[in-house]
Amino acid sequence: MTSDLTTRARPGALRLPAGARRTLTPYLFALPALIYLIGLLAYPMVLNVVTSFRDVTAMNLLSGDADWVGWSNYRQAFSDSQFVDATVHSVLYSLGSVAIQLVVGMALALLYLPLARGLSALYLIGYAIPIVVTAEVFRWLLDGKTGFVNWLFGLHDVYWLADRHLALPAMIGVQVWLGVPFAMVTLLAGLTAIPRELFEASAIDGAGSGARFRYVTLPLLRPTILAAGILSLIFTFKNFDLIWIATQGGPANASEVLPTLGYKLVFLQFLFGKGAAVLNVIFVVLFLLSLVYVRQVRRED
Repeated sequence: MTSDLTTRARPGALRLPAGARRTLTPYLFALPALIYLIGLLAYPMVLNVVTSFRDVTAMNLLSGDADWVGWSNYRQAFSDSQFVDATVHSVLYSLGSVAIQLVVGMALALLYLPLARGLSALYLIGYAIPIVVTAEVFRWLLDGKTGFVNWLFGLHDVYWLADRHLALPAMIGVQVWLGVPFAMVTLLAGLTAIPRELFEASAIDGAGSGARFRYVTLPLLRPTILAAGILSLIFTFKNFDLIWIATQGGPANASEVLPTLGYKLVFLQFLFGKGAAVLNVIFVVLFLLSLVYVRQVRRED
């Protein structure tokens, strides 16, 4: 009697077939996560795109009566010499850092390959340090008066982060130090997955260490190298906090990159429309790199 009462539908209640309930149940469990993604990811992205087509400033931000200007913000950004310089710096900073990271990471992975099992947990210690701490430490290391780097090499009054010609190369060096552990661990995982029998067979055939690296290691490691390179490019191109804490894009915009330029336009100059246009350029670049990475992963599978 009790079970009949509990299972009996209330008057006026919507009754769904059992098959429909089974179909909708998984989506109901995923609904909170979907709402979270829409509220914190999709809505800000759409709002940023809409803002980039309007003349939003500090005066009309809250009123919402900003004029629709179309592609004007993008044209102003692309024609601005500061945007061009920031784009060049971003490309040099990203490509230079990632190229050196992969080379150094490969060398360290080959060096530590026999110790991979015992020391794998120690490789990411530098990578795990917060970027704020890394930036502050390197500001002290590269100081022109009391910096450890100048003391180590016997240099005097070399202001690495305050010189227009040295600021960007110095930041590339810092980014290399920050990103080498990721490249090394990724490449080390790829190296350990290569069957040892291939190296033994090539050695029996008379191939030296250089030939084995060129004809065995590199071809089999190419997918891992490409994946590590794309991910490192994504991490580096969007890097804001390291450069902002260390140089704030200075001196005289010598280390200005697109993320720091977008931050200045939005939060310092209150040019929200133009700043949104710059940030959308960053998003497009990262989106294209992500597509390349996904395609590479699918090709490996």
